[in-house]
Amino acid sequence: MAAKRKPGGHPAKQDPDVAKAFRTMKANVELVRDLEPRLTPEAHLHLKAAALGLMAVYAELTGMPAPTELLGGKP
Repeated sequence: MAAKRKPGGHPAKQDPDVAKAFRTMKANVELVRDLEPRLTPEAHLHLKAAALGLMAVYAELTGMPAPTELLGGKP
């Protein structure tokens, strides 16, 4: 009988909700890039704001710095 192994990798990446947040964030960032020519500037701004919000959520869930900190703004 084989011994049970501990799951490997970063614990945050093993959480299904964190993984879902990452996939959603990544898809949103790709939409920001891909849909820019098809959207009005106002709609594109809303899409970028949504992507930034998902980045902030993912950062909080994983203990990473907030995207606003990386850009030099206030958290």
